[in-house]
Amino acid sequence: MNIQPDFAPPPTKVTDQVIPVIDIGPLLAQENDAINCVAEQLNIACSNIGFFFVTNHGISEDVISKSFEISKEYFSLPFEEKMKVRMNRHQCGYMPPDVAIHNDTFEIRNTALTAQHSEAFKFTFDLNQDHPDFGKNIRFRGHNKWPDSDVCPGLHEAFMGFHNSFQSLGMSLLAPLAISLDLPHNYFNKYFIDSSSMTRIAYYPPIDGKSNQVALPGHRDSSFLSFIPPATRPGLEIMTNNGEWIEQPIVNDAVLVNTGTALVEWINDRYLATPHRVRADSQEPRYSNIFFFYPNVYSLLECPETCLSPANQTKYPPFTFGDFHAGFCERNFGYAEDWN
Repeated sequence: MNIQPDFAPPPTKVTDQVIPVIDIGPLLAQENDAINCVAEQLNIACSNIGFFFVTNHGISEDVISKSFEISKEYFSLPFEEKMKVRMNRHQCGYMPPDVAIHNDTFEIRNTALTAQHSEAFKFTFDLNQDHPDFGKNIRFRGHNKWPDSDVCPGLHEAFMGFHNSFQSLGMSLLAPLAISLDLPHNYFNKYFIDSSSMTRIAYYPPIDGKSNQVALPGHRDSSFLSFIPPATRPGLEIMTNNGEWIEQPIVNDAVLVNTGTALVEWINDRYLATPHRVRADSQEPRYSNIFFFYPNVYSLLECPETCLSPANQTKYPPFTFGDFHAGFCERNFGYAEDWN
């Protein structure tokens, strides 16, 4: 295997709006025909590049900014304090540096095949004691690990406020997404009852003297959709259909969204799951808060008839998201498979 150089060439700066921008304000306001208008734009974006921006999305800037404020406070805690909530096999809790290797990457540079220097804190929905899944040790269901409230005051409220806000945004896109695939508007709804969505709060330390080093190698998300509000520093790069890496464009007051492999395999590759990566910053730390919109872990996800044709026969067997996510975690987050 030929190893690529660790110093990746700089990405292309784009001047045109390569990533479509979709105004969902009329959709959220339930204006006439807004759902069909958004569906048409989603079809174009997800077929051509697999990324799009949403504007007028209804999430308060205070919710987003507070999550970043608390993120910086959390990652500044002593290492021993963060390790009190070390990540478990359900991918909840603190991920220390130098443990994660993204084995699904297609990049073959040395730094893509070694442990990443970044840290992360991940969580899903809390389960109340009266929930049927509470205490049953079901994978990815109700295994959050939170630091003591006196250690990082306001963390739980800020992070769950972020999580719940983006869950609502994801739910609002299910109907137009279904229509874009020639499905009934409520097709996806039942799969998101007891959703297993996760938020990843990440810290990328500066890597001195290595401004062209990739901190997170090229990969496709395992999500249904991923929601990416602006990080504190540039660094996200997106691969276009011609194999060119471009810098993430900036759209004011917008959230970047991408389609993930759970959706794409479910719908038989009718849409794209586009590779992306993060370039290391040599000067300053980078904080990134990303919401991964997941279906529930139980439902069997079978290819809809509208995503089949004589020229596009079934490529993937039916699967549950629980099994799909478990496989992804085993390949890419194997360090935590025996952590509790």
